[in-house]
Amino acid sequence: MHDILALQTWSLHERKELVLLVDTSLNGDFDAEEACRFLKIGLLCTQDSPKLRPSMSTILRLLTGEKTIDDQNITKPGLISDFMDLKVRSQEKAEKFSKLVCTDTVCELNSSSSSSANNTTFVSQSFTDIQDRSI
Repeated sequence: MHDILALQTWSLHERKELVLLVDTSLNGDFDAEEACRFLKIGLLCTQDSPKLRPSMSTILRLLTGEKTIDDQNITKPGLISDFMDLKVRSQEKAEKFSKLVCTDTVCELNSSSSSSANNTTFVSQSFTDIQDRSI
């Protein structure tokens, strides 16, 4: 759920439409500038690099309006970067295992090259019967 909210918030931030995240049941009875400021602070606190995230004292000053938010300092939330990285790694892993050929006892990872030097063999063993050793 948090990932989806971060993704949606980032997308709306990029389109300069953060105000669309505000609860519609408020029927427009809110300060849009304040709501967007709070959402931007949330984005600052979830940036990919912890070093880019503001300190608690800075957050307090941002929340109270003592300090302004520089939109240029807001970077993509870490969750989105992690998700995109995971998606790429999962795709690579899926491609790798699509080349896995298994028999009853051996699995071979075949590469696209015809050279046998590029093949990796994995030996597998299954246990189907357990006997009591105390006999």
